[in-house]
Amino acid sequence: MMTSISLPYGKQQISFHVPEVNLVGVLWPSAVEACSNPHQEIERAMDHPLGTQRVEQIVSAGDKVLILVDDYTRATPVWLILPHLLNRLKSCQVRAEDITLLVSTGTHRPCTESELLGKLGKDIYGHYRTEQHDCNDKSSQAFLGLTSRGTPVWVNHLLLENDRIFGIGHIDPSDYAGYAGGWKLIVPGVAALETIDTNHTLATLSFRNYGSVDLPCRQDINEAGAMVRVDQFINVVLCQDGQIARVFAGAPAEIHVAGVSLAKKVYEVECPGQVDIAIVSAYPYDIDFYQAIRAIEYADIIVRPGGSILVVAPCANGIGSEDFYRLLVAPGQNPDDFLRNIAKRNGKVTYNVLGYFLTLIRAEKQLFGFMPGITCTELETIGIRPVDSLQLGLDAIMEAHGPKARLAVLPVGSATIPRLVGTKMIP
Repeated sequence: MMTSISLPYGKQQISFHVPEVNLVGVLWPSAVEACSNPHQEIERAMDHPLGTQRVEQIVSAGDKVLILVDDYTRATPVWLILPHLLNRLKSCQVRAEDITLLVSTGTHRPCTESELLGKLGKDIYGHYRTEQHDCNDKSSQAFLGLTSRGTPVWVNHLLLENDRIFGIGHIDPSDYAGYAGGWKLIVPGVAALETIDTNHTLATLSFRNYGSVDLPCRQDINEAGAMVRVDQFINVVLCQDGQIARVFAGAPAEIHVAGVSLAKKVYEVECPGQVDIAIVSAYPYDIDFYQAIRAIEYADIIVRPGGSILVVAPCANGIGSEDFYRLLVAPGQNPDDFLRNIAKRNGKVTYNVLGYFLTLIRAEKQLFGFMPGITCTELETIGIRPVDSLQLGLDAIMEAHGPKARLAVLPVGSATIPRLVGTKMIP
């Protein structure tokens, strides 16, 4: 008997079928109930902030206010949350011309106009001063000091030129920081490339430790972020369909602790033993291969050595960067080469960390890709075996592993951390 499975694929769905006898499980994020009224939930959180006063108790007439928002790669419904914050600022007689929106791009490219419109909403975009952080623009950065791990902290100068600072983001799995949210709006969000690179050298310790917020990279982010005087952040935890489950407002550290407690119940999913094959959609981070790698990392947790991972992603923006592509195709690259690049700052550290992880996984497992936005030649040169059809590719992989192959599916692979349970292991 065959089982038909549908995966998120960009803004569409893509389906395939597998023999029911081979299917160990379809590992969706755990279903949590969406809040019945998102507007009421946002107001509830802002009325009862964790570790801070309410907006109305913080802001005064004439204050210059900076609001950080995350970028096009993140699912945060900023367009839904931001009007609530702006209404409260308006009630405090803060003028629209004294409000600046700063997009926390980190090392990502700037948002396009259409992406900004989608992120901020048509009623807000164009009505407030909006800036996008550039991690390479040294003239726009201010130095705050060193963390205890030696990270030099440069941040966007606007953080020092406004009276009040707010931020909007969301909490979901991060392959190097355990979970997003909290101080990540500052580092890497509005930090200098040198700050991000130094912090991300610590991410090499995150390999196969996904979901932990006690690792050095995350702790360094928290320490660096806390050098900035922030008044209040708003973070959300989303359901698997993108609706708001719960909103947290208050001090970045406190809302992150509270939010991660819920996020772990959503995104960490049990898998009964290792499998031969994982089919993983890179949704919701499937715009390019740079973003999609986290789906490979999470699938790697449950696939036995010698097993196969088939990644499904449209990758409309291709590999994601020509520099990243050149790094991955450099001949003879091994894990130590990436580590030495990181130590010497030879190329962007974030690229080398992902190259390091990818090389370690590729040495143990076979990687396949249904990624129409990337040419077959490009995939082959980075060690991914292209498949022209999801179904035919899966059929060939299953045939290679034999009739008793165990298979698991991760439909939201970039935001699902599988946890092995039980004792059944593949010999």
